[in-house]
Amino acid sequence: MFTRAILGVRHSNDTSIYELYLATGLLAYGSIMFLINNFLFICLILYKSKRKESDVNDQHFHKPIFNQLFYNSALWLVVTDFCFLISCLGNLSDDGSIRASITLFFVVIEALLVTWGSILFAIIGMFSFLAAIQRITIFYLPKYKFLVTGKWLKYEIRLVYLSVIHYSYAAIVCPFKKLNGQCSYQALYIYSIIIFAISVISAAVYIHIYRLFRKLENMDRGTYLLYQFTPIHSLLMFHSVAHFVGLLIEDRFEMNVELILKAPSYFFFVLNIPGVVSLSYIVSQRNFRNMFWIIAIPIWREISS
Repeated sequence: MFTRAILGVRHSNDTSIYELYLATGLLAYGSIMFLINNFLFICLILYKSKRKESDVNDQHFHKPIFNQLFYNSALWLVVTDFCFLISCLGNLSDDGSIRASITLFFVVIEALLVTWGSILFAIIGMFSFLAAIQRITIFYLPKYKFLVTGKWLKYEIRLVYLSVIHYSYAAIVCPFKKLNGQCSYQALYIYSIIIFAISVISAAVYIHIYRLFRKLENMDRGTYLLYQFTPIHSLLMFHSVAHFVGLLIEDRFEMNVELILKAPSYFFFVLNIPGVVSLSYIVSQRNFRNMFWIIAIPIWREISS
């Protein structure tokens, strides 16, 4: 939708001034987010490369979960980057050229991302919840640490992906079957509520651990956890509410929420997941946090001036 709107205006002969302003605004927003998301992810790659394998602590135990967040964010970033580059360089003509075929392919991919962006939020939400359960178990029940580390953690990661596969099936198939009266939105409602609930529970766990570290006067450690969960879970809760409202409108009032909720949700939430995940880990480390602010503050001053 993002790419289609920009290319449609660019190749149209009867474009109005409002459509031109809209396409220009979308392209400017996309350019800014393209730079920010890629810059943050490069910082995340540096963060990942600096982590010491020999440091055996809860961060080492967290590594398998971090890797899942990292690889899913990387895949999403690559796809959205290609979609943005196609919006700048693509061609929607019907001349059958390779360039036109590639453009059409990524227009379809982006349309799917807009419609099914909640699937990626489900992945991020479930792994964040697993990380919260892991931390609270290690902190309060160290004897049962084996249940959230090693081979048991691998089983739990597989369980997360099985849940995501089921949710993906429901999210993809149910809207089509509902047209024939063969499916209800009940499963989607349940998943939407579950994702919101695990976001709230994860946030509560991190806040609880932060307060415990604060009482122990270990503020650097507590601040690290606070920095790590705030960006991800704030975004998750906002999107969960918006997604649930969209389902309710689509189901009860039989309205198409593609332009009302799904497209804005994609632009402001889904598109920025790689940047938010990267930011959550970057700002949790003092060295990277200082480097980020040294670079980001002058850029922000230049943009806002």
